[in-house]
Amino acid sequence: MTKKAEVLSEAIENQYLTESLHTSVSKHMLDEHFTLVAANARYYEMFGYEQEEYERLFQNRPDLYYAQDPAEWNELKQVVIHTVVQQKKRYTYIGRMRHRSGRKIWIRLVGTLIDEYVDGFQLAYSVMMDITDMMQDRIEKDIMQSNFPGLIAKYKITGKGYELIEGNQRFQDMFGKELVFPRDQLGNNGLEAAYEQHAVLYQGKSCSFTISPKDTTGSIRYLNVNAECIDWIGEEPIYLFLYNDVTNLINQRMQLEEYNRAMHKLAYTDEVTAGYNRRRFEQIAEDAIASFPAGTFVLVWMNLQKFKLINETEGVEAGDNTLKYIYQQIVKNLKQDEYAARLFSDNFIILLKEESNARIEGRLQEIAASINAFNTQREYKYYLTFTAGVYHIYDTALSITSMEDRAHTARKSGQSYSSGLCFCNFYTNEIQKKLQQEKDIENTMRESLQRQEFEVYLQPKYSLRDKQIYGAEALIRWHHPVLGFLSPMEFIPLFEKNGFIVNLDLFVFEQVCRLLKQWKAAHKRLFPISVNISRVHLMKPDFLDDYIAIINRYQIPASLLEIELTETMVFENPKAFHSIIQKIHEAGFTCSMDDFGSGYSSLNMLKDLELDTVKLDGAFFSSRGMDNPKENIIVKSMLDLTKKLDMATVAEGIETDKQMDFLRLTSCDLVQGYVISKPVPVREFEMLVSSQKI
Repeated sequence: MTKKAEVLSEAIENQYLTESLHTSVSKHMLDEHFTLVAANARYYEMFGYEQEEYERLFQNRPDLYYAQDPAEWNELKQVVIHTVVQQKKRYTYIGRMRHRSGRKIWIRLVGTLIDEYVDGFQLAYSVMMDITDMMQDRIEKDIMQSNFPGLIAKYKITGKGYELIEGNQRFQDMFGKELVFPRDQLGNNGLEAAYEQHAVLYQGKSCSFTISPKDTTGSIRYLNVNAECIDWIGEEPIYLFLYNDVTNLINQRMQLEEYNRAMHKLAYTDEVTAGYNRRRFEQIAEDAIASFPAGTFVLVWMNLQKFKLINETEGVEAGDNTLKYIYQQIVKNLKQDEYAARLFSDNFIILLKEESNARIEGRLQEIAASINAFNTQREYKYYLTFTAGVYHIYDTALSITSMEDRAHTARKSGQSYSSGLCFCNFYTNEIQKKLQQEKDIENTMRESLQRQEFEVYLQPKYSLRDKQIYGAEALIRWHHPVLGFLSPMEFIPLFEKNGFIVNLDLFVFEQVCRLLKQWKAAHKRLFPISVNISRVHLMKPDFLDDYIAIINRYQIPASLLEIELTETMVFENPKAFHSIIQKIHEAGFTCSMDDFGSGYSSLNMLKDLELDTVKLDGAFFSSRGMDNPKENIIVKSMLDLTKKLDMATVAEGIETDKQMDFLRLTSCDLVQGYVISKPVPVREFEMLVSSQKI
């Protein structure tokens, strides 16, 4: 289960724990303001504000909250900066903060840096406790010890125990009028240390110890005792006991220890499974790997298939229970020195002490079978299936994160090693070579873009009515300085993953605008050109602003540019795309759906989208000779339907003359494919247009 960064990621039991400890828990960005992202109710209560008032006055900026106390703000800021510079994960700060009433309270703040980011800034949890009482007690204790004796009592140490001679009023208020403490009765009433020290005291030696007796109200008090022999009566020493009441400090310490245990749980326990989280697993796994010879372990990345279906049909709680159950079954099947954790969502990581691929496969099938044992008594069975990636740990110097990445890469390689309930893939040299090539591509992509080693190609769109080239689609090719000429399939999927596709799409768009401006200046015929945009753009609500700025810079009519959205992008969220298409039209661009018919088509949704053009995928034209009557009926019906919806049509992937002859008898508007021309450099496209030899 995933959660937004704006929500405190605490399990309910941790919420109860923080409430019982009366602690403030908040999440901050490590920016210059230490901006507050989220906080529990105690955060605002501690400083006397309602949440709405706090947000209005200070805009969730602690630096504004500290405006009257710049010295304290700088002190706290330096602690955080030092932690970040030293690459530490945790810091502690004790200082004073101003309450709404104007008084200053003492706080103890423990910050924990986490692997989450908002707007590029790392996040940190901050847990604060109001320790004003503890600090005040400490100050008072210092004054008292310097100027007032506190609890004082005089004892005679006998062979049987302790006999009180006299005690001051504070001593009597705490212990009452009891005068004799038999040695054999000191074991179960908080006076155990007095029992243990009796032999030392009977010899007249000085010592210190702590006792925890109950006072006259029945409350446990913690007292540090300094015992000094001041006299003897016969063979029995007389002692002066000086008591320092440290009850508040001990209670605070116990609360802090409980808080530390809670923080440890938050930092190292998965909130869904109650087992190890990723951070704790990586620590334990690193220690285990370092303790054994290379090749002893394998790292397995295991993913539950179609988990989203459980969440959507049964609810989030059922999904969480499923993940917890899976984790428990995995752990149940582990041996000594083997560990597991839930990484995130429906992904698990396992450290297995195995070497043989066959044995590893067997172990994973056993785990999957154990997980699915609940089906035994069910009439209607629901199988939980998994994919797994396995990395043999021969290079123990590799970071655990890199090992996880390789196991994950193996899982996604698609080359299944086994069947059954768990499909297993192993990390190979071929995968490593592919990763290295991808890394080489990533290392050079930015410089290549600057050096314009990417080149825009144009593939003509041919008008069946006018019998000439009507437009083109802009495509990209890469003349790599080392790898040579690269087709889009060799780099586009990688750019989709790393986000560089945004830069590349804008590059293509600007090159097209520059080309249109050149044609316009040379009084050449202007063609509408379509450009592709990636779904990555759509993560940014104002992504069109960049396109509008470019077209304004080149002063090209927006109507000459068509933005192509793939079918999968559109039908993943039709409602959202209705708004996106509207914005595209408002900017003056036309809009087309690419690859229609590639697998996600829905005519019901198509009627709700204000598209200008529909591009029929080449999958509609699998028959090169158009000798499949059913296929022909479908194609003709689709073309007629889109025409009735007032949408232009482009048949793409057309490769044969017979396909062209068939389309001439239909309502199809444009044809794109190798039968007209493959994608060609701009100069060749211009020659093709001027000659019009198709």
